Amino acid sequence: MSWILKDRRTRRSAERQTALRYQLEHTREQGGLEAVVVADDAGLILESAGDSAVCEELGAYAPLLVHSLMGMKLPPLLCGGDVAVRPISLNGQPVFLASIGGGVARDALLSHSELGVSRILASN
Repeated sequence: MSWILKDRRTRRSAERQTALRYQLEHTREQGGLEAVVVADDAGLILESAGDSAVCEELGAYAPLLVHSLMGMKLPPLLCGGDVAVRPISLNGQPVFLASIGGGVARDALLSHSELGVSRILASN
């Protein structure tokens, strides 16, 4: 009996930056997210998918939001949006997967995306 494995990914890249962009674009499309970013602990965007102005604000606020216990006032482009931030530790360095928008399946989708982002960023 012969098993044929079908790759579920339709786009692939050996380049880390391109692979990360594909991962975020897929997450955005599947979750109906307005924007999704990966940012470092200084709020600088490593990669993003969505409107660039929204992504810039989302990335800049991600490290602040993840540490805010009671929430904080959001900038104009993020106000009224459902913002989620997930910390990811890569070799002891913090990065953040942040999104705005989405539906009820957003949390499950972000959990799945977190694994992909970690895998991509950890690759050499």
